[in-house]
Amino acid sequence: MEDKRRIQTAVLGDAASEMPLLLPLEAIEVDAFRREHARDTFWCGLLLGGCGGQLTTKLYTDRVCSLSSSAC
Repeated sequence: MEDKRRIQTAVLGDAASEMPLLLPLEAIEVDAFRREHARDTFWCGLLLGGCGGQLTTKLYTDRVCSLSSSAC
């Protein structure tokens, strides 16, 4: 499956983090991902060319799930 998510620069912890993040492609896996990262924050990584905005998970049942931000 081709990755068509708009934001592909997600990192854990803060905008300057070097810890890239990959969201599951299947909607059924998103709840487990959210539990696993319940205490983490997601950011559009500056070192990866992103905007530095904080991201949140977005669950879709009819397309690929994504991380989203109003800043990006």
